[in-house]
Amino acid sequence: MTMLEYQQEYWKKSIDYWQQTNPFFSSFSRAYRYLDTLYQLQNPRPKWSTPNNIIYEHQTLRLRHFSNQRHNDAKRPVLILPPQAGHHSNLADYSPSQSLVRVFHRYGYDVYVAHWVSATPEFKELGMNDIIRLTDEAVDQIRERTGIYKIHLVGQCQGGWQAGIYTSLYQDKISTLVTAAAPIDVQAAPSAIVEDAGLPMEFFKFLVAANNGLMSGKYILWGFKNMQAEEHYVRKYFRLWQMIENDDEDGIKRFIHFENWYEYTQMLPGRFYLDIIKNIFKENNLTKPGSFKLDGRPVDLRNINCPVIIMAGKKDHITPPAQAFALKKYISTPPQDVVEILTEGGHIGTLMGTEALREDWTAVNEVLQLAV
Repeated sequence: MTMLEYQQEYWKKSIDYWQQTNPFFSSFSRAYRYLDTLYQLQNPRPKWSTPNNIIYEHQTLRLRHFSNQRHNDAKRPVLILPPQAGHHSNLADYSPSQSLVRVFHRYGYDVYVAHWVSATPEFKELGMNDIIRLTDEAVDQIRERTGIYKIHLVGQCQGGWQAGIYTSLYQDKISTLVTAAAPIDVQAAPSAIVEDAGLPMEFFKFLVAANNGLMSGKYILWGFKNMQAEEHYVRKYFRLWQMIENDDEDGIKRFIHFENWYEYTQMLPGRFYLDIIKNIFKENNLTKPGSFKLDGRPVDLRNINCPVIIMAGKKDHITPPAQAFALKKYISTPPQDVVEILTEGGHIGTLMGTEALREDWTAVNEVLQLAV
């Protein structure tokens, strides 16, 4: 045993002794652990859980390739589009046990993820048309790399309507479209986000102007938290204290891991954010064929005719199921080629929850096996 290890063991035994013999010391120790845990969360740093390489980079896009170590066959590649809602894109690869990337790996797919990085002032004028352009660049990189003409496209939350728009413009490049917890018809069911979008456009422009043309993810995060204020400002901290009292080390690790992802925020191009507010949440333009154009091309979901899988969460308060499942009404895909999956979880649970990944996303993969 080294001197350092001896000292660590000595102090551990000393603390254990005082905790058992002195109730005040035990309470003080728990309080210190509680505050120390919160201190660790002051500078969140999300990480990817599965080895990957950046194979293409342009503006706010980093295209990551997650090489499949289990399978080397030429199965059709999958591109995952995580949401651009102020959070980190590693939502698609949150942890070894909660990784959508690894679910697709188990079924032999070649997996790619669009990693959207925090925007700098240089890119504040990127709009929705630019994000679709960058998506197309990612798709073309995959097609060129693999030699496969059509790929599977998977969109999570806002990445879902992004995937829908992209497929409507480039249907010839997409084999199957998967959307999960994606707002398509925001008038199909009430939600807090749609209510908030009812504020004057000047309010959203002010938020962007406050950051010199960028939209801060912190503002978006505050909006999400305020939808469940008691949970985010009270209950979760009470649960942390209970975990410390019960010496629930696994629970504490899970708490820290999630908070490191949830509390990390990044900047969005201001113009892109305002395009979203206007076209998706204020005017509900995805339900109005040709109501807006991207690079001169009208957006019309009726151009989608490939097999489509739509996922929604039964308890989703951000994107209620009706908003997500409405996609089937606006596409040309035959009804027999549209699969609807209702998970038991909420919004984040549908995207990366253990149960959803084990059951619902596995079902997605089973369906994709049948796609040509």
